[in-house]
Amino acid sequence: MTIRLCLTFPLVFCLHATPVFSQFYTLPANTGFVEGISDNGIAVGSFGSPQYFLWEVGVGGKVNIGGVPAGNGVGGQAKISNDGSFIGGTTFNNITGLHEASRYEVATGMWTPLGGLGASSGSETSSGWNISGDGESIVGLAWINAGSAHAASWQNGVVTDLGSTAAGQSTRANAVNFDGSVIAGWQDGNGRQGAVWVDGVQELIFNNGGNPAQESSDITDDGRFVTGFGSGDFVEPGIPYRYDVENDTYLEIESLPVGAQQNAAATAITNDGSVIGGGTWPFAAPALFGNGFIWEEGVGTMSPQDYFTSKGASGWPNGYNFRFVSAISSNGEWIAGWGGTSPVAATQSWVVRIPQVLVGDINLDGIVNLSDVSPFVDLLSSSGFQAEGDINGDGDVNLKDVSPFVELLSGG
Repeated sequence: MTIRLCLTFPLVFCLHATPVFSQFYTLPANTGFVEGISDNGIAVGSFGSPQYFLWEVGVGGKVNIGGVPAGNGVGGQAKISNDGSFIGGTTFNNITGLHEASRYEVATGMWTPLGGLGASSGSETSSGWNISGDGESIVGLAWINAGSAHAASWQNGVVTDLGSTAAGQSTRANAVNFDGSVIAGWQDGNGRQGAVWVDGVQELIFNNGGNPAQESSDITDDGRFVTGFGSGDFVEPGIPYRYDVENDTYLEIESLPVGAQQNAAATAITNDGSVIGGGTWPFAAPALFGNGFIWEEGVGTMSPQDYFTSKGASGWPNGYNFRFVSAISSNGEWIAGWGGTSPVAATQSWVVRIPQVLVGDINLDGIVNLSDVSPFVDLLSSSGFQAEGDINGDGDVNLKDVSPFVELLSGG
């Protein structure tokens, strides 16, 4: 809807609103999928791309940064530190002739291979699966012989073997908290059972029925909450979870609004554990063919678009399909995933920025309506700044905010 609004402060002018207000962004189709995102909105990925990449709103589009994506005997995924300074993943070490867990420094554009535990399988000695919030720890797996690997962490140039509590079985670290003291992943033996290592000591995760929980995928900065997978069978759908490490409590994330399918995964969590994202997808298909979900504590599960709308975000086209939520920044401001307009599968990565204030709520009553017009005019005439009045997000409150403010009022 387009509306005509007249404002006086002290001059009188009228305008017709056009849609300019958006917090929705996409990467080009078929160029790779985002796997991690920082607190300042720098997205990284490797899946579906010939090399690792980073992307930032308004900064030159996708940038390839080297590295070796998973496939052909190489593991790992792209993850990024909270401040966007460091990226974890896997690269090829020309000196050793092996693929290794590695850390990339954004400022220098350099990868540093981190080595392994003295063994290799094929062309890989180790692989990097995540990075701590402070950027100082990389976690993943390292081979102890050609057929077995252990979860490992690399910090301050030292690699630590996190071991296995099942003889002859492998483990892997998928996630790490802010300072590297709590690590989550899986232990083979009862399938890929969810596991947590606190200061190097492993704890296995069990569901409320006493059965092994499935592998863990993400962890909060303080190491308290862990998220994980839930795979069902041909009758029962998968149920993802949130595990409270401190209190040993297991919360099933049920009632998925998109309809739970055989596979379900809670893959991303905010710093306080109150928001979790992921997806659910059918048997024998990748998550690209699924449907994303977001769970909010005290609210429950909802579709990504419903969650974004509830937080004041907008801008995606009608009919856009949010197939998977792959990453949430620690502060909850940025959410990324896979989707597109295809009715079948994801074709591109998307990024949504959640407004940290209710943009347009100038009178601070919790809603945006015509009651905000008069205080908005007063704010414009005073040349002052109020975050709720910075409608276009450019750091100033001025006439450039008028058109998007009108669009907000119109419900666009």
